[in-house]
Amino acid sequence: MEAGPLNERIARALQEEIRAGLHPVGATLPTETALCARFAASRFTVREALRKLVEKGLVERRQGAGSTVIATSAQPGFAQVFDDLADMFEYARDTHLDVATLEMIQIDPEVAGFVQAPVGSSWLKAEGVRWTAARDATICFVSVYVHARFAPLLTDLREVGGAVYGLVEARSGELIAEALQEITARPMPPAVARALKRPRGAPAMRFVRRYYDVSGGIMLTSVNWHPGEECRYTTRIRRGDWRA
Repeated sequence: MEAGPLNERIARALQEEIRAGLHPVGATLPTETALCARFAASRFTVREALRKLVEKGLVERRQGAGSTVIATSAQPGFAQVFDDLADMFEYARDTHLDVATLEMIQIDPEVAGFVQAPVGSSWLKAEGVRWTAARDATICFVSVYVHARFAPLLTDLREVGGAVYGLVEARSGELIAEALQEITARPMPPAVARALKRPRGAPAMRFVRRYYDVSGGIMLTSVNWHPGEECRYTTRIRRGDWRA
């Protein structure tokens, strides 16, 4: 096998097999266990390789269903494929958030609407850039607003740098019952453009995600700015009990 980090070599080998038709669209790639044995690699290394294929739009990964081929050539942009909260949690584990600012704030009228919090209420705000796990590419600029009751649990967020909602759930013992997402096309604000090294006002996609507890109360809200030219969002819709 050619030189380079093992996860990249595995990704290139699988990509070539997909391109050659060895794994056609709709087919499932060999299991992580099989790939570990084939390439004499750790499970972490294999998962990194598969993540690279997901980022290229070649495969999608679903918990309990393995990695399914969805295209034979690389697609532009960073792909997100979510079926449920478990998929969203898996996505966050495959990325890293570098927290630049972490502070308690009072919600102003501009922020109150999308955070769904009273004006003047205290919330913990974290901002930073989310990177791929290998830290070889930026994904988005993130602002997270966390209910004040969870603030004492997140004092080490800069050092941890993982999925904020995952930390809130794990450390508080409170379950996230539902997440609602809004996607809008917006020009990139100046601070976001600087962080992502894009021109001011560049096209962007803004993802606002609100996380609710079992009683319907808001736990936290995240605002994620993705460069427009790199954003591709996929939703799977299955036939159910519906009529045309």
